[in-house]
Order: sequence, then structure tokens, then C-alpha cells
Amino acid sequence: MKRKVLVIAYYFPPMGFSGVQRTAKFVKYLVEFGWEPTVLTIRPKYYYAFDDVLLKEIEERGIRIIRTGSKDPTQKVFNQKKIKSDFFRKILNRISQTFFLPDNKRGWMRPALKEARKLLSSETFDIIFATAPPYTDFRIGAQLKKEFNVPLILDYRDAWLDDGLSFYPTPFHRWIVKSMERKVLHLSDKIVTYTRQIKEHILKNYPFIKQDEIVIIPHGYDEEDFNINFVPSKSPNKLRITYSGAFYDERTPKFFLKAVEQLFIERPDLENQMEFYFVGNFPKKYYKKIQKSKFKSSFNFTGYVDHKTNIQYLLDSDVLWLMIRHSKNPHLYATSKLFEYIGTGKPILACVPENGAAAMLLKDYGASFVVEPENVEEIKNKLIEIFDLFKKNQLPSGDKEFIQQFERKKLTQELVKIFQFTMRDEA
Repeated sequence: MKRKVLVIAYYFPPMGFSGVQRTAKFVKYLVEFGWEPTVLTIRPKYYYAFDDVLLKEIEERGIRIIRTGSKDPTQKVFNQKKIKSDFFRKILNRISQTFFLPDNKRGWMRPALKEARKLLSSETFDIIFATAPPYTDFRIGAQLKKEFNVPLILDYRDAWLDDGLSFYPTPFHRWIVKSMERKVLHLSDKIVTYTRQIKEHILKNYPFIKQDEIVIIPHGYDEEDFNINFVPSKSPNKLRITYSGAFYDERTPKFFLKAVEQLFIERPDLENQMEFYFVGNFPKKYYKKIQKSKFKSSFNFTGYVDHKTNIQYLLDSDVLWLMIRHSKNPHLYATSKLFEYIGTGKPILACVPENGAAAMLLKDYGASFVVEPENVEEIKNKLIEIFDLFKKNQLPSGDKEFIQQFERKKLTQELVKIFQFTMRDEA
């Protein structure tokens, strides 16, 4: 007999970007381990990007998706596709973090609870699995745990309190958010997060949580996504470096672009031997600057593409570039994109905090070139080092044994074990 899990996820396909992939891949593979997931999510009107390929993967497995409306401002007021100014978007985020706690998705709580109550009143579920951000998802799960006493598992895709993008206009705002998180954690039966650093962050802020109540399941890559046939487009004599993903707030291409500009000024011979691809939405300000530059022919921009096309661009590259930069708690983060990069086995140029979670992972990966994200001179030197290795055909490859531990199906199997242990503890 199949076990049943109710998955609470505001962000879910057809929404795109890396924030949906962890949940979508868990759901995809749960069915192979005897679990029947039902996903409770929104009916998105507006979002930065949509990915029907990811949604098709879920629908082909016959997984039930229940969608509701949402009264949050991003769906009712702000058309996010039209908010093109980074400055304006940042102002709106500050306003929403001032007036909407814990986040501006709190307007989804009422319709989500209404639908979830119908489900839990008419069917038996073995687990509630809530994934965040947004942290409204956790509050929905906690309320359902109180009402129906179904074991609750929280999946932290980022830290909640004091994450890299949090903004508290007053100490009172921070106190409110910490109180919300404390209540949710008291009601949880198990906590999952993707880095040891976030686990330690939770333990430090909430001493009533025990070590064994938090389990680490990292982000990963889906091996099926890499089993694709395509005709390579790159020249074997030209080094191609690719960045995949979005830029926002402090995650900026500014320092990398300065390094490339300096490189081409000092080494004009490299201009026709290197090319840079940006796969995803690219900041308009920097795009215009590049178009006015004499080096513009070295840069290529694809715009947003679906997930499988994205993978193709990664595989059709020599080196992948990663950027992580947060002024607050930078050590906590290892973006989900990193794990997909790792899945390719290709060299990674990582502009990340030296002692952070990403840098530690990359050290074990092996095929990495790590540099502080704002160090223009050192980024330039790493580009030269990488080019020299490319010309000698000596670019490194990632450690295969290390890579395999991040395969999505294996990670889902680890999640299933947590489900089973949680049910046993409740029995």
C-alpha cells in the first residue's frame, strides 16, 4: 500500500528557476519509492519565468497537483515580468518585508488552508512536507499539524532568520519573525536542510532543537536530465565559459565583467580565443554596457530557457562560472545551481566566499578554481590559468565518486528514509 504525503510548495512548476527544482525532483522520484505525493501550490498569474518542461515531467507520472488562487501582492498587484528595474524591485522587496510578515506570500495562507483542510478531512496522509522559502509554507504546514496531528517535516531551502536577503526595518520586525520560526519549529517532527552551515544556524538560534532533529539532504542534479543527445556548437579551439541562472541584488556580474575587460586589454590575443555565455535573465544595465564595448562579440546571451535546454548549454561548455555574494551570512549558502554544475563534471570557476559552504564543497569536488567574488585581479588571473590549461588540454574533471552522492534519485531515497523514521517515531 502506498504511503501518502502532502507537499506544500508555493514555488512549483510551471514556475521556473532553480527554486522549484528541488521540490519538483523530490516529487518526481517519490513515486518510485512507494509514496504518493499530492502537491498543494498556487495557480501562478505572474512570475519571472515559466518552464513547461519541468511541469511535464511531473504530469507524466500522474502526480496530483492542487492549485489555488493567492492574494499575495506578487499575484494580485505586481506583474513581475514588467518590473525590470533592479532598484525598483529592491524597493518593493523592502516595502513588502516591512508590511508583510513573514513574507509577501502570506496572502496564500487562507486559500491554501481551506483546500488542505478539505483534503485532510477526506483522505489519510502519512506526512506533511512543507518547503520554504516562502516561509508562509511552513506556517501553513504548522497549522495543519495542530489541527490534524499529521507528522510535519520542514525543508529549509534557505535559512529563515537572517538569511542573505532578509531586511528588518526595526528590531521588533526581527523579533516577530523569530517568534514565528520558533513556533513552527516547536510543531515540526523533523527538519531537513541542504547545508551543515544552515543546520548550525538553526541550532544556534533555537537551542531547544536537538542535533538529530535536523537532517542534511543537499541539493542535487538529475541524471536523466544529462542523458540527452545534441550537436555541440562550440569550437574545439575556443574556450567557452558559461554562467547559468539569474542575477539579483548582490549577485552581480560586475566584478567578473571588469576582470574580463582587464584580461582582454592586457592580453588582446585572447579575445578571439575565449567566449562567454550567459544562460538566463541578464541585467539590462550590464547588457547595454557590453553592447557598447569593443569586446561585445565575445559575449552571448540566451535569455531564459527551459531546464533541459539549460543543461545542454552547460554540457556544451568547457568551464562553468558560479557567483555567490551576500553581505549577510555568506558562509551559509551553496546555491542549487552549484549542484547542477557538479553533475556535469566540468571545471567550475567559483567567485564565492572563501570559507563558505560553496567553497568547502568545491574543494572536495576537485575541478574548481575558487576566488573571492569581488577580487577583480584574482578573477583575471584565474581566467588566464584556466585558458593555459585549456590550451594544453589539461582542464580537470570532477571527482566521480563525489559527484554521484548528489544524484536526485539517491537524495529522494534519503528523504523517504526520513519519512519512514518520522512515521515510526509517531506510532
